[in-house]
Amino acid sequence: MIKYITFWPMRKLLILAWTLTGIGLTYYCAYLLRFDRDLGRHFISYQKSLPILIFIVTVVFLFMGQFSGLWRYYSINDLWRTVLSCFIAVGAFGVFYKSGVYEYDYTMSRMVIILEFILFTGWCTGSRAFIRLMRERRRKSLLHRKEYISRVLICGKVDEADLLLRACSNDFEGIFCGIYTEELNLHKGSIHGVPIFSGKLKDVTLKILDLNITDIHLMTAFNSPAQLNLLLDECAKAGVAPKFHTIPALKDFAAGDITASLIRDVGVKDLLGREPANLDRRNIRNSIQDKKILITGAGGSIGAEICRQILTYKPVALVLFEFSEIALYTVEKELREWLLENPENLVKIYPIAGDIRHEEEVEAAIDLVGGIDLIYHAAAYKHVPLMEENVSAALRNNVLGTARLARVAERKNVKRLVMISSDKAVRPSNIMGATKRIAERVLQERAEGLTEFVAVRFGNVLGSSGSVIPLFKRRIREGKVIQVTSPEMRRFFMTIPEACDLVLMSGAVADPGQIMVLEMGEPVKIYDLAIRLIELSGLKPNEDVKIEFSGLRPGEKEYEEILTEDENVIPTEYERIWTLQKNSDAQRGIPVDLTLIAELIKENNDIALRALVKQYVPENTFKGGDIKGMPNQLLPENQNIRKRLFDSKVDITDSLVGL
Repeated sequence: MIKYITFWPMRKLLILAWTLTGIGLTYYCAYLLRFDRDLGRHFISYQKSLPILIFIVTVVFLFMGQFSGLWRYYSINDLWRTVLSCFIAVGAFGVFYKSGVYEYDYTMSRMVIILEFILFTGWCTGSRAFIRLMRERRRKSLLHRKEYISRVLICGKVDEADLLLRACSNDFEGIFCGIYTEELNLHKGSIHGVPIFSGKLKDVTLKILDLNITDIHLMTAFNSPAQLNLLLDECAKAGVAPKFHTIPALKDFAAGDITASLIRDVGVKDLLGREPANLDRRNIRNSIQDKKILITGAGGSIGAEICRQILTYKPVALVLFEFSEIALYTVEKELREWLLENPENLVKIYPIAGDIRHEEEVEAAIDLVGGIDLIYHAAAYKHVPLMEENVSAALRNNVLGTARLARVAERKNVKRLVMISSDKAVRPSNIMGATKRIAERVLQERAEGLTEFVAVRFGNVLGSSGSVIPLFKRRIREGKVIQVTSPEMRRFFMTIPEACDLVLMSGAVADPGQIMVLEMGEPVKIYDLAIRLIELSGLKPNEDVKIEFSGLRPGEKEYEEILTEDENVIPTEYERIWTLQKNSDAQRGIPVDLTLIAELIKENNDIALRALVKQYVPENTFKGGDIKGMPNQLLPENQNIRKRLFDSKVDITDSLVGL
């Protein structure tokens, strides 16, 4: 604190002393130039007018803030302000003396005033610019001494590059080695000392090699998904692996909102080529505004994003229902911080630590706010291999939990319940997908009442807690081997915000009992995804980071599907949202017996549960067999349950594989 108390006044005194010295010297030089170094009788005019000039300049400079700026950050805007300050000060001085207050004023030449303005302006701007130049030279000298320094190539239009260079002049730790543009008429020019190179985008690798580039900053002209993929391919062919970064749009520069800290690394989502859906959000607002909303699984990746988006539509109350304590704490803290930054939004937030498998806990949460209008059900177990090893837990949470939540919703007259489903519910080859399909059936087969039930089905989301993306990134950072299931493993991907945006829209416009499907685009090869992530990290695949194939894990399949052959896709009027209709109710299988499921879970009989799942999801891709081949010791101990299993003719051969 003492340092700052003494430093700031001292710096201002030095600037004042420098300015006064400049006034005296430049004013004297102005007289010498005007009268050819023979002042004679004019020296008296110089002596008497100098104190007045000093007084006027000091007052004007104080008013214009010319004693408070940091010269090492001197900019074009500062320069024009300095010029304006000099013009006002010298102009006011000239007007004062030409007004005829004293008899000797009439002898002052107008040329002296003009020369003083020119010389004094040069003194002020030159000294400030010199300090800035010395600071830049020192910074570059220090950067060159570092063992590692980023060498940057800017790709894009020169106008945008100019703004980037200005924005990064103070806080960017690196060297700009060149600007690569498709504007051929600017080849071999330069701006701010940075050379300009022109050519086709596919030839940029030549400059990367020539200039030993480590980082590429992509302006808006060069950061489309197609161009990003082209750049990555060309760099891979040339054997170079720079890091890629995207720069905000030109309008952000123009608004003055851009600094070097806003430059971000290129991510996988930049390569997907998915433009934001053009949605009419009035339907979402009508379904949420002034309503009471409950989100189960509010602390998960999807649940938390749904909470964020719902807040912007101004509900009356938002109930965060979450089993994980730390997840609940994290999402509540984030949402309350957002509300502090947006005080016009008067949403009340209620964090509830609860479990959907316990109806009394759900009822208590609903009663706390005096009833709920809308439930978004995002709570579920989603990890495929883990659920293969925990069959009872998967059915207890995903099936019984959903059924009990639906039962409470009906009792409490909730208007609508929207369940988040999965593309793995289509022809499921695993327990997780099968439980999601059964949960869809549980909602669809409920008798019509006051509560409307809707399911929304979509694939993987980038960056979710169970996604491969965070795992791959961590392995790359640690320099460890990345394991990919198979060369042909494909998955659908979309970003979390886009998925949740479409979920809210689907939940608002769906008819009761419908399954809504989100358009996921083209499936992406997981191997290609790993390659791109390594390249975007500035590393070389299979050299810096190895990729191995681990083979399919239990329950996994190479291709995920959004639809089965017996389902019709009915397009809706809303972009990227479809609705499904079954051709035949016969494909639904036998009615879901929730009591039987609960009894088998109580016995923790995973074998029998696997067998039962096959009957409830006849379109499954499990391997088949006959329940009569099941060893007696693996059958339920309860004779009533045994009889019901045999009566349903459950196929369980696949359940015995590997036991």
